[in-house]
Amino acid sequence: MESDQPAAVSVLRRLRPGRAGLRLRVLSDVRVGDMGYPFTDSLLGSNAAAPSVEIDDLLRAAGPWDVVNIRSRRAGSPWVVLAASKGWAKEEPDGGVGILDTRSRAGEWWPSLPKNMRDSVRKARGRIAASGSSEVVVSTGAELPAAYERFVALEASGWKGAEGTALSNRPAWRDVLGHYLRTEDTAQIRSLVVGGRPVASQICVYVGSTLVLMKVTYDEQLGRLSPGNVLMANLVEACCENPEIDRIDCTVWQDWHQRWGMVREPTYRILAFNQHSVRGRAAEAAWNVRRRLIRKSAPAQPVGVSEGQ
Repeated sequence: MESDQPAAVSVLRRLRPGRAGLRLRVLSDVRVGDMGYPFTDSLLGSNAAAPSVEIDDLLRAAGPWDVVNIRSRRAGSPWVVLAASKGWAKEEPDGGVGILDTRSRAGEWWPSLPKNMRDSVRKARGRIAASGSSEVVVSTGAELPAAYERFVALEASGWKGAEGTALSNRPAWRDVLGHYLRTEDTAQIRSLVVGGRPVASQICVYVGSTLVLMKVTYDEQLGRLSPGNVLMANLVEACCENPEIDRIDCTVWQDWHQRWGMVREPTYRILAFNQHSVRGRAAEAAWNVRRRLIRKSAPAQPVGVSEGQ
């Protein structure tokens, strides 16, 4: 810090879960709904010069702790860089982020898709055209709050609403995201509107030359029209034709990303047990026992077949 001004800020959650009689002090991510963890790596000032620190310095500043459990960190995260020297950062085998390179023109990207995917989008566009007037509406600025409420309502009408995981079921998370979008100059909500009715929607934010696709939803009652695919194709084409956008970042990895030609960028988990804490050492012993039991109970791989094939 210079002149007592912070160079960077990282926000963590301190939990005290009770397991097997232990009251552990766990430092972990602050999460917002089913999205990523936007607060752990937050920085103040684009050119802030942080002093040289070790991860032990950061943890001491956080107060007494037994376990550190920070997940889904991206390559280049300060936490990953600092934890690597301790061997605490490990790639998450089930994690990752879908990344789509949009530096090629739309006419070059389109033929790279699998033929069945191209056919599916073409047919969906035809069905939507036959259903009435349609357009893609991009809401920013003063129009964004109303578009966000429409997104929330559309998401609530589907399976997430039925399972209680939609933003409408989680008012605190809905309000945090809504406030962020209202104050972020590069935020936008893209909606596919058919016959005056929104049938698919995306929440996006521009970060440098990256378009971050934060959340998507669509009208499941009109699933036969594949409105989510049509809106996704429109987004990719728009990014390909925008020389200021190099890639789309989906913040998570899902199976459907491969169909659009995305690649999986790895994410990392930082897991550490405080060797100066009795509870930290006990938690590590319990963790190691659990890992051994999981390995023993895992089904044997057939001869000549390795994991991942």
